[in-house]
Amino acid sequence: MSRSPAISSSSLAGTMATEKLKLGSPETPEEGLSKKRRAANVGYYQPDVGPNQFLRIVFKPTFSRLRIPQDFVRWFGEIPSNIILKTNTGCNWRMTMAREGDDVYIDQGWAAFAVAYQLQVGQFLIFKRVSSFEYSVVIFDYTCTEVMTRCGYHGDATRCVVFESHV
Repeated sequence: MSRSPAISSSSLAGTMATEKLKLGSPETPEEGLSKKRRAANVGYYQPDVGPNQFLRIVFKPTFSRLRIPQDFVRWFGEIPSNIILKTNTGCNWRMTMAREGDDVYIDQGWAAFAVAYQLQVGQFLIFKRVSSFEYSVVIFDYTCTEVMTRCGYHGDATRCVVFESHV
């Protein structure tokens, strides 16, 4: 009966601590390139076909307007000039859309929204099309944690409108 040499946990921990993994490299040093993990096809059901969501990362502190991705605009065609932006805390904001050439922007109302939610560099927002004139938005901070703050204007009819009916 042959016995394999014993490996102490301290020597194993020292070996693992000195090896650094790079982005895109196998998770453990023993995994070769052929054993690299691949994404699994899980069978996620999405009822809508097409890009009904988009993500915007705040890179600079200028919040006068927000550009909508061109692929999103192309998929849905005409975007209405007036929209409602709904937050995860029940706030509803009326905004206007502006077109400049091939680009479409959330224009009037965006600056007040950015100030009310104190948007900062490093945060990101996920927008989802609910209907042709209604979009939901979820704000995440730089730690990827959902921001659950009501705006300071909650219930103010001129900015954050709380309502159940459509525009």
